[in-house]
Amino acid sequence: MPRFIAIEGGEGSGKSSLVSALKDSLGDSVVVTREPGGSPYGEAIRDLALKDPRAGQAPAATMLCLMFASRYDHVENIIRPALSKGLSVVSDRFDGSSYAYNVCAQSRGSLEDLFWKLRTEISVLPDLYVYIDVDPMEGLRRVARRNEALVDGNHFDMQTIEFHKKVREGYLEFLSKVPHVTVDANRSFAEVSKDFIDLIKEKATRN
Repeated sequence: MPRFIAIEGGEGSGKSSLVSALKDSLGDSVVVTREPGGSPYGEAIRDLALKDPRAGQAPAATMLCLMFASRYDHVENIIRPALSKGLSVVSDRFDGSSYAYNVCAQSRGSLEDLFWKLRTEISVLPDLYVYIDVDPMEGLRRVARRNEALVDGNHFDMQTIEFHKKVREGYLEFLSKVPHVTVDANRSFAEVSKDFIDLIKEKATRN
């Protein structure tokens, strides 16, 4: 049976690098995608939500709805078709990120009811969430080094440590409600990468 796995984590957790390493390891045997984005229209919404200079001042509800708009398109045009072909799907972020960033860190919980209502409209939900857990201070140190290396950041990178602590709290709250596995990312990338790839190989191929 094909499996749908969502990879979640805060800024500087190494999540995207791990997903890239996974793609290199597994090749085309698993469909690797990302959020926001994934589909052509979803990528256009990603640019609007993360790169537009006005995005940092957008209300939390605006950002939450943009993320779900991208998600609906992503699911219908990328994820569902892949699963229907018998392929497993690994997504770099999914709705756990919306809960952590938009509901908990941005709205301080006021958008929780809206989040769960929007979630009921997703036609396919992950079988498993893999949370890449890093201490927020360490995560921000990594982000600073990454941005110095001229890798494009976004307005979430610029938030305070208090914001990122709320993100982590939001993830932990969300994960208490869904099937998940946590990977400790407060280690060397080589250690984390080995554990992560072994985990996904096991979970993505299990019937």
